[in-house]
Amino acid sequence: MNRLSLTWKIFLGTALVVTVVLSVTLALTAVEATRTADASVDNALRAAREQASQSLSARTRALRGGAEVFVQNPTFRALVQKRDLGSMLDQSQEAAAQLGARWVQITDDQGVRMAKSDDPGAAADTLSGSRLIASALQGTEADGFIVIGDSVLAQAISVPIRGAGAMAGTLMAVTSIDAEVAELIRSNAQGTVDVAFFMWPQSGPAHLFTTTLPRSAELEGVIRAMPRVPDVNPADSAAPQSGEGRANPILGGVHYVSLTETLRSASGTAFGGLVILRNRDAEFAAFNRLRNTIVFGGFAGLLIAGLLSLAIARQITKPVNVLVLATRRAADGDYAADIEVSGSDEISRLAGAFKDMLRDLREKHAMVEFLSGAAHSEEMTVQLSQMRDSMQLAAREAGVTPGTRFAMRYDIKEVLGVGGMGSVFKALDAELGEVIAIKTLRRDFLSSDPNALERFKSEIRLARRISHRNVVRTHDLGEHSGVYYITMEYVEGTPLKKLIRDRGRLPVAVTIAAGKQLCRALEVAHEQGVIHRDIKPANIVVEPDGVLKVMDFGIARLQTANAGMTQAGMLIGTPAYMAPEQLMGRELDARADLYAAGCVLYECLTGHPPHEADNAISLIAKVFEEAPKPPSAWNEEVSPALDAVVMQALATDRDNRPASANELHDLLAALG
Repeated sequence: MNRLSLTWKIFLGTALVVTVVLSVTLALTAVEATRTADASVDNALRAAREQASQSLSARTRALRGGAEVFVQNPTFRALVQKRDLGSMLDQSQEAAAQLGARWVQITDDQGVRMAKSDDPGAAADTLSGSRLIASALQGTEADGFIVIGDSVLAQAISVPIRGAGAMAGTLMAVTSIDAEVAELIRSNAQGTVDVAFFMWPQSGPAHLFTTTLPRSAELEGVIRAMPRVPDVNPADSAAPQSGEGRANPILGGVHYVSLTETLRSASGTAFGGLVILRNRDAEFAAFNRLRNTIVFGGFAGLLIAGLLSLAIARQITKPVNVLVLATRRAADGDYAADIEVSGSDEISRLAGAFKDMLRDLREKHAMVEFLSGAAHSEEMTVQLSQMRDSMQLAAREAGVTPGTRFAMRYDIKEVLGVGGMGSVFKALDAELGEVIAIKTLRRDFLSSDPNALERFKSEIRLARRISHRNVVRTHDLGEHSGVYYITMEYVEGTPLKKLIRDRGRLPVAVTIAAGKQLCRALEVAHEQGVIHRDIKPANIVVEPDGVLKVMDFGIARLQTANAGMTQAGMLIGTPAYMAPEQLMGRELDARADLYAAGCVLYECLTGHPPHEADNAISLIAKVFEEAPKPPSAWNEEVSPALDAVVMQALATDRDNRPASANELHDLLAALG
């Protein structure tokens, strides 16, 4: 395969794709066709079963209606009430003739048979144990299926005979289910179906009673295999009153799908069933035609693929060779390859993505070189030593010191920083064996600010909603000996504030790279509805590999949240980086963070924030009264385009700022 030309590789690849797609298409089509055919069969079977049920119910209603009319005859009721046995046989035979019934029998008010139309010598048996007769004696009409002599399946109804203010007896009528009934059900069904009635004798397997299909040993075998269903109590509403069984018999080489409906007596005894059958093979005729069309189209596709392979290969080869050369140069550490992007096809998009990747690598390389070139003077070393001593003192005041175990789990290694709300420590999680950072909340801050604890809890709730490589991950919230703390990802890096303090200002390329990563962090936070509210260099850390991370969501709020935790007149944030609307205590949106991002960019380029003053009041006045000088006034390396982006982010009117962090990112990305 490696020795083949690109043309042959494309052709073989295309042929393989077409073949696989064709095979998968046929497989999926077969599955879908099977599903569709089965659904069509099921729908037809259920509709046919419903129609059959309606037909049988109509026969029952007709038989019952005729019986109700017959028993309303005053002469008949008087004869029954007098128990005129000599006339009962004639009355039963007349009722059978009028109702079109197989036979009719009449009982007295005790359920004792007085006459049966087809048996003049029928004994005067007590029939009150029958559910049909018992229901009629109680004044309720009843119906159900019965088996006569283990050989005939029939429908039966019973109606009460009422005399003058009292129950006089019952009339029971029976009509057989025959081939005419089966044919009627088949002809009334929607679609082509066949019908078979079977019955269960008192012992032994089921046997076929009547059917619209030709009788065959296969059909008899299918009926004999019908499992006997249990009897149910009609009074039990939870019990299934009609059983349903789906099967796939093969009769005469034809595949059928069948649906079985159990036929029960009035007492719930399963006497037989109705089987609805539909030809499954007929449902696949359309699929077979579609399959042939797909196969033909697949071969045509292979032919066209062969003709297009040469043209496609020529279009791909040239830009691919350019990307190969650029890749080799990037592997050698040269990210300056110039890649032309034209068009909007896949190769052009690949070239564009590769060009963006080289640009990101150049920016990351510049940031890594900048970080590796940072140096400290002796004066700075003394300042850092003094700062560590101050942090150690603050940590002891917080009750957490290096070398101790905190909360019976975390081994405190060193103090990372001390802020207005508390201290940050580097620690080892003894249970997980991972290095983490722990941020504690000062006890005096809790006592002086009743809302401090809620803001601290807000930090963990909001920060855990954000997961991104440019955001410090927050793990958990806890409390130990009255000290509230959160555990978070430990970042081995340098605060952006320290880089600016050490170097005075950052190179333009490094600033743009940092700004783009800051925008990505804000973008994912704003998508979650979170406003950071305190974006500043001190809350941004740069890792040795050039990755920027934003931390400290301690004063962040949901965009939709109210100001319930902020006391009247209380500023939340750092004034030097706060948007004008935030200084005024007005409702904030995501553009407040974009103003702070503009302040960070400004400080990276100039070495100081846009506004500086001796106190907060003077600073706030400057924000509203003085427009900051553009960064190029302090740093001649800043281009007019970068000046415009930074000053747009610092617009006093938030409507004049970029609409989103993504828009600010794109503005920075367009600069290099």
